[in-house]
Amino acid sequence: MSIDVENLIFKIVDKPKNFYMTRINNVYSNRYRINIYCEEEHDSLIKRKICASYFCILSPDNKLNIVHGNPLPNIEA
Repeated sequence: MSIDVENLIFKIVDKPKNFYMTRINNVYSNRYRINIYCEEEHDSLIKRKICASYFCILSPDNKLNIVHGNPLPNIEA
């Protein structure tokens, strides 16, 4: 299921160029916390940190809706 959620989130938001991994936690029922990790190099050391985080609801028809997130995607109404 987390692979499906990962594919759905990247249909809504762009994958960062320095993308490392995605961690998806099912908080409860059909609600997910999605953390996107990126790599940055500083002083010849590679740091990995959360560069985006989203709280989402997966609807019964497999549509992912972002309830809260940082950064939010540009979605036209």
